[in-house]
Amino acid sequence: MSGDPASDVPGAPTAVVGASGQVGSLVLDELARGGLPAVAVGRSAPPAVPPGTTVRTLPRYDRAALRTALTGCGAVVATLGLPYAARTWTAGWAPLVDAVAGACADLGLPLTLLDNVYVYGAAAGALTETTPLAPCSRKGAARLAGWRVLERHADAGLDVVVCRAADFLGPGATTTVLPWDAVVAATRAARPALPWLGDPDAVHTFAATPEVAAALVRVAHEPALRAGRVLHLPVVEPVTGRTLAAALGRARGDGRTVPLRPLRAPVVRVAALVSRAAREQVEMMYQVERDQLVGDDRIRSLGWAAPRLTADDVAALAAGAAPRPGTAVPRHAADRHA
Repeated sequence: MSGDPASDVPGAPTAVVGASGQVGSLVLDELARGGLPAVAVGRSAPPAVPPGTTVRTLPRYDRAALRTALTGCGAVVATLGLPYAARTWTAGWAPLVDAVAGACADLGLPLTLLDNVYVYGAAAGALTETTPLAPCSRKGAARLAGWRVLERHADAGLDVVVCRAADFLGPGATTTVLPWDAVVAATRAARPALPWLGDPDAVHTFAATPEVAAALVRVAHEPALRAGRVLHLPVVEPVTGRTLAAALGRARGDGRTVPLRPLRAPVVRVAALVSRAAREQVEMMYQVERDQLVGDDRIRSLGWAAPRLTADDVAALAAGAAPRPGTAVPRHAADRHA
């Protein structure tokens, strides 16, 4: 690394790279709520930013442009994404990660990077930080290539923590196996139905988007959470399609059950003949046609004390009610993004 660490500057803002994305905007909210100055960095300005947030746009995500945008900051949270296409990820993910990590290395900035669990592939048992990396999809292979880039930067001295999250569930989540709009609609529609990708009896782990944002901010600023290169973010209690649908029915308060509309692998393969989105989903069906559990014991042992959200908490958030006391889901996030 070169230069004096900007994180030594008192009051230096935290940069959110990819601030216009589905999690980046929530990270900006979380920083504002904690009274922490922030810089929103991206190719376009977010549609709305908290008061006091500085916006810096850049023409492209290359190392030089990012270095300019990140100058004067004290830490970086990267919530970057690419269009959900294996070809795009294969060509673009590792170079994108390299540009961000390289700019952080040039400026001596600690990097907290949001990632997913695709690198583990179809591993048996609960996924933990020590699960072998064995991707079984093109998208997983692209994520592994990005991880190898980060390993090289870390070996050269970069302070980086890769925060892996389960599938998103909650306000702002659009590119996920269960879009939040569909969950909200199931609590409000006259004839509700919950679309469920995969086996409705398979157990699945989700990560609540507001918790993801809160955890990223804490990891960026708490040395105790930066002891390792990989950290799994907090998860919701594992659910099946049926248990979540039942919770949504209870949240409606009218005694009606929310029916499921399962989309199983054979249906997705047929849809792939005419739908690009379905074609991209085919290789990922291993995640939802069998149990997939993501463990978060490590971050909890390091100080994440909020109880795990339950299906009823998620349903209450979707229905616009407050979750149970002590949980980490802020109501204002639901009001803004639902």
